[in-house]
Amino acid sequence: MKSHVQKVGIIGLGRVGIHLVRAFSLEKAFDLIVYNRSEIPSESRLPDVVYTRNLKDLTDSHLLLITVKDDAIISILDRMEGLFPQDVIVIHCSGSIPSTIIKPYFHNYGVLYPLQTFSKEKTVDYTEIPLFVTASDSETLKVIEKIGRNISQKIIRISDEQRVFLHIAAIFTCNYTNALYAIGSRLCEEHHLDFDLLKPLIQETADKIMTMDPKDAQTGPAVRKDWEIIYKHEEFLSNYDESLREIYRNMADYISKNL
Repeated sequence: MKSHVQKVGIIGLGRVGIHLVRAFSLEKAFDLIVYNRSEIPSESRLPDVVYTRNLKDLTDSHLLLITVKDDAIISILDRMEGLFPQDVIVIHCSGSIPSTIIKPYFHNYGVLYPLQTFSKEKTVDYTEIPLFVTASDSETLKVIEKIGRNISQKIIRISDEQRVFLHIAAIFTCNYTNALYAIGSRLCEEHHLDFDLLKPLIQETADKIMTMDPKDAQTGPAVRKDWEIIYKHEEFLSNYDESLREIYRNMADYISKNL
């Protein structure tokens, strides 16, 4: 294993892959080569980055970063087996897949998990993204941390189990919260209201939890146990969309019992 990493191969160019390529290319700390199954349009290519559709072109990389979807990691590892030396560092970026999934294939492995929501069209401040790292051994861990510091100063060591719970927490606070925004947007649209009316409320709620414990910031009929209002809302929703009534009631029950 080489502690000095000069050439980094990135495998997969989905949302996470695109952003990591952008971040690493900004620093120009490594020679970057990117493998993607489909052709990358010329207008989407970055200067000083090599793009290929042949996995063999990455064989002289010192570190390989797998950024494919979780359910494709094993198939990529199967394809990589025999193509690369056993001592190359191989890491993935998944929140919920254990680092040890790589162990049967390569000696030096780990995870570099960026905790952020990525959209292809929106640029983010990479220096503010916390990177959670796990590794097969202390030497590999130091290499991964060094790689990570090229794009972020927030490097946190974490176990596989901790990362799963962090990922679950992230899904609740980001993905599921956004789904609730989508429900609110639908209710507004279908009843001739402007969703923008809710944005000051959304912003204030987000601002509060930056300085308060979320339990202390909770408001609304469920935390007050105002069941008369909750039942009334359920009645409205049962005549509108039963699935939304169930979500509303489940959330009300959780809040009333736990917050």
